[in-house]
Amino acid sequence: MPQKDSPAILHDIRTIRDIESALEEAETFIGRVKANKVRLTLTDGSISISREEMAKITDLVITLERSGKALETAVRYLRELMAYDEVTHLFSRRYLFHLLEKELHRAQRYDNPFAVLVFEIDPFSHNPELKNLGQDDLNLLLAEAARVVRKFVRDSDSPGRTGERTLMILLPETTAKGALILGERIRKAIDKTYDLSIGATPMTVVGGIVESADPAATDMAGLLYLVDQKLAEARAKGPNVLVK
Repeated sequence: MPQKDSPAILHDIRTIRDIESALEEAETFIGRVKANKVRLTLTDGSISISREEMAKITDLVITLERSGKALETAVRYLRELMAYDEVTHLFSRRYLFHLLEKELHRAQRYDNPFAVLVFEIDPFSHNPELKNLGQDDLNLLLAEAARVVRKFVRDSDSPGRTGERTLMILLPETTAKGALILGERIRKAIDKTYDLSIGATPMTVVGGIVESADPAATDMAGLLYLVDQKLAEARAKGPNVLVK
């Protein structure tokens, strides 16, 4: 993994530790509840409670408030971990598809256009003898491609990893023309040689663009089918091409 990714890795480690700490605090509270059962006394039809038992209640309420905040923190961190891909530090496939479905519904309701830009990294076309690639090398290439994507996307765009070698970018309020301009910038920036364990290896990408205005993009199934078709078309025309 490139040295530049170390801060992100350390962030993930700290996040997991924070989750563990929060869950341990919640478990401690549950244990205290079980161990400190409050006894109520019924006298002449009235319920009374001793000073000792009231102290238990006060302690449990204070601990509950602290544990509740800890649980909220743990849930927030867990959602963050679920939303991101650990290799690229882009959105995960599941989370990106969730955003894509929401954007599709918004486009249909308010007639707001969007475009989808998809890339498949291709280290094989320029090296016919390279039949497969080790996981560490593949991860390095994906991380480098993701770094280029992060450099060029807008704050409103949503980039993510959707497959073993594929990256996808959701581009709100964007037409195919605008997506093509962005896609060409990314394609040209990725097109270079990378130092892998097998030696210097050139890598390019093939990619495709789908517009929400496409008649076949009426639902997620249709939209993803169009994405697959565009990638297949790019592979056939490739290497190092982007089709719309």
